[in-house]
Amino acid sequence: MRNNQCFVDTGAFIALNDSSDQHFHDAVEIASQLGGCTFVVSDAIINETYTLLRYRLGFHPASRFLNMVLANDDYQIVNVSHEMRMETFRLLEKYNDQKVSYCDALSVTIMQKMKINRIFAFDRHFDILGVNRIFLMKKDDGHLLAEKPTGKAGGFR
Repeated sequence: MRNNQCFVDTGAFIALNDSSDQHFHDAVEIASQLGGCTFVVSDAIINETYTLLRYRLGFHPASRFLNMVLANDDYQIVNVSHEMRMETFRLLEKYNDQKVSYCDALSVTIMQKMKINRIFAFDRHFDILGVNRIFLMKKDDGHLLAEKPTGKAGGFR
């Protein structure tokens, strides 16, 4: 991990904000163990998360999320360049046989550019794209934070 950075996907934000989400308990446990990290996001993640929270849970949860990300120094919002958008397009072409969203492909591109080697996400498409997802390993005496290995050198294909 570089500079203690962790990219955060929409699915993690949704799970943390919706107690009825299937990943809620895991998300809370993972988040509690990521203290001290700089959480990296894109406008695409902010847009997607705000919109889903707004439609599913209403204005106030969506607004709390937006305020948390915009007003908190623990979050870094990446400015996406034209070069990054073109690299995202190439990534989507490479994985055209998979149902990978533009937002997920952009997240991977950002991670590659910034040399971030892990993502807080529940979407299995990141495994296909060769990214190390953070997950919980269940142990008898509690939970252990781990990364889902990709088997790829450097975590990227």
